[in-house]
Amino acid sequence: MKQQRIPFITVLLFFSVIGVFSVWNVLAPKTAISWNENRTLASVPELSASHIFGGRFDDDFETWFSDHFFARDTWIELKSFTKKATLSIENNDIYFASDGRLVSRFAQADDITLSSNIEQIESFANDQAITPNVLLVPTAAWGAASSLPLFAWDIDQETLLQTIEQQMPSVTMVSYPSVTSPDPHLYFKTDHHWNEQGAYLGYVAICQQVLHKEPNSFTFTLASTSFQGTMVSKSGAFHTAPDPIYTIVSNKPVEAETLLDDGAVLHGVYSESRLSEKDQYSYYVDGNHAREDIHTDLHNGRRAVLIKDSYSHILVPYLITEYEDLILLDLRYYHAPVSDVLEEGDDVYFIYSLDNFSSDPSLAFLR
Repeated sequence: MKQQRIPFITVLLFFSVIGVFSVWNVLAPKTAISWNENRTLASVPELSASHIFGGRFDDDFETWFSDHFFARDTWIELKSFTKKATLSIENNDIYFASDGRLVSRFAQADDITLSSNIEQIESFANDQAITPNVLLVPTAAWGAASSLPLFAWDIDQETLLQTIEQQMPSVTMVSYPSVTSPDPHLYFKTDHHWNEQGAYLGYVAICQQVLHKEPNSFTFTLASTSFQGTMVSKSGAFHTAPDPIYTIVSNKPVEAETLLDDGAVLHGVYSESRLSEKDQYSYYVDGNHAREDIHTDLHNGRRAVLIKDSYSHILVPYLITEYEDLILLDLRYYHAPVSDVLEEGDDVYFIYSLDNFSSDPSLAFLR
């Protein structure tokens, strides 16, 4: 049988294309941050003997090359578009919901971390002789269950909450699902957080189950119409219609001042400059900080300490109508003893999204 040879021009064309793309990829202007992916990109790997012969250079170069690949955002979005066009229900564990909503899959809890977090809070409550309030917020996969595509699967979040409550006899569980039934409109379409409506129902639950009072009323003023959250970044669906961001204003105005852990001060609980950034959710209390101290003009002597993740940020505009002082502690960054912050009579809250509480090991710093 006569052996067929690949034409020389085909080989030349193949290697020419590879060469052009490689040179273009190396010489094209580089950016330090991917705003669409909302993350810092890899920097040029270190050219040192220890780095090269230590075996790290190859991996670091591959990461850098991938992060700065020519037209990276276009390729990422093309992948997302192709998956939707071929009727895939998800990309990178983000479901394409029926109403244009992007919903993160919550497939299972990390049983070891979850058990540890429950034990940490129980031990802390007993050591401090307090009864903390625990609000664990179901994720958008619970709220948007009716919008999820066929064959989408999510953990039974209400059953998980019941299981957690049974293992935490020393706390007051603030039951969010008892206030409402699943509703996709309680969550941003493009982000994993609950929105101003969802957080309001969390505030109502606190008023009913902790403060034993009628909730205050609020109005919502449009602050931005261009918020694209973490679900857009993870899914690659960069042209998804954005969400609005609202300023939450009490009908009984409250003056507040927020001291950030870097010494900066917010006059109120909003950071206007964040609306010009990718992560506009940081408009609420300036996003993630180890510690934030909020003082209001209520003069009612009430003080609350929130051990929390970012779900609490949009809840703060409601809580400042109830407390003279609030202290926000994020144990991902705050590693000093929480017990040193507490004062007699404080209302102590643990406020987390359910999936984060089931996977975040930072409660190990609770003491």
